[in-house]
Amino acid sequence: MEVAETAQRRTGTRATVGTVVGTWGASAGVAGSFLVLCAATDSSWPAAALPALIAAVALVPLSGTATALAVAPLVAATIAVALSSIGRGELVAAAGLGAAVLLGVLVAVVVVIFRHRAIAELDAARQLADAVSVVDEATGCYNANGLDLLARHVLGAARRSSGAMHASLVQLGDLEPVRELGGPQAVAEVIGGVADALRASTRGADVVGRWGEDLFVVLGPGTGTTPAELERRLRVRLLGSPDAPLVRWACSLTVGSGLLEPWDSGGLAELVSRAEQDLALRRALRAPSAVEPARQRPSRRSEDQPGSIG
Repeated sequence: MEVAETAQRRTGTRATVGTVVGTWGASAGVAGSFLVLCAATDSSWPAAALPALIAAVALVPLSGTATALAVAPLVAATIAVALSSIGRGELVAAAGLGAAVLLGVLVAVVVVIFRHRAIAELDAARQLADAVSVVDEATGCYNANGLDLLARHVLGAARRSSGAMHASLVQLGDLEPVRELGGPQAVAEVIGGVADALRASTRGADVVGRWGEDLFVVLGPGTGTTPAELERRLRVRLLGSPDAPLVRWACSLTVGSGLLEPWDSGGLAELVSRAEQDLALRRALRAPSAVEPARQRPSRRSEDQPGSIG
C-alpha cells in the first residue's frame, strides 16, 4: 500500500511539473511569436492581445508562483513592445499597452486568488464532512461521532423511563500477524466479518459502532446481552461456514461489558470506561500464566484446520 501511495505521489508530481513546464513553454512561444509579428509589421498593436493571454493563463490550475512564472514571458514581451513604441515616439500605443498589461496582470491575480479561495473552501468542506460523518466507511457501522449522537438519545430515553443502558466492547486480537501474512485486505476481511456478525447477533434496539481499528462497541437500553452469550453468538456466526473470515484467519475475540444504572451519572465516556475495565479483566484472565505454554502464533488456517476464537 505504501509503495502504491508513493508511486501515486510521484505520478502526481510529474504531472504537475509537466503542466508547469508546458504552460511556461507555450507562453514563451506565444510571446516570441508576437514579438516577431510586431517586428515584421513595424507596429505595436499586435501586442495588444498579450494582456488578454496573461489573464487566460491564470485559468490554468497552477500555484501562484507557477502562474507568475508562466505569465512572465507574456509580460516581458508586452513591456518590450511598449518600450519599442516609446523609442519610435508612439506614446499613445505605449500607454495603451502599459494600461492593458496592468489590467491583464490584475485580472490574473484576481483569478488566482478566487481559485485558491475556492480550493480552500472545498478542503474545509471536506474536513467538515469528515468531522460530521457518522458512519465508518470500512464497515458500515457507526463511527465515534455517530455513537456519541445516538448514545445521548438512548441514554436520555433510558433515564426518562428509569431504565439502564449497557455497552459491550468487542475486541479483536492478533490482527498484526494477519496483516503480515495476508496484508490489509485480510484485516479488512476479518473486521468486516466481525461487523456483520455483530449486527446479526444483537437486538434491533442496539447500536453497533466501530470504536477503533480492532474494537467494536454495542450500545443499547437495558442490561443487554452478557459477554459470554454475545461471544457465543459471534462464535456461531464467525465459525459457522468454511469461508467465514475467522475460519480463514486465526484471531482472538474478547467481549467486555459496562452498565449505567438509572441513578448513575455520566454518559458514553463513563459507560465505555466501565466496559473497558471489564474487557481488560477478561483479557487478563485469559492470558497464559508463566507455567502454561505460550499461545501459538496466529496464522492462515488450512482447509482442514478447525477454527476457534479466543
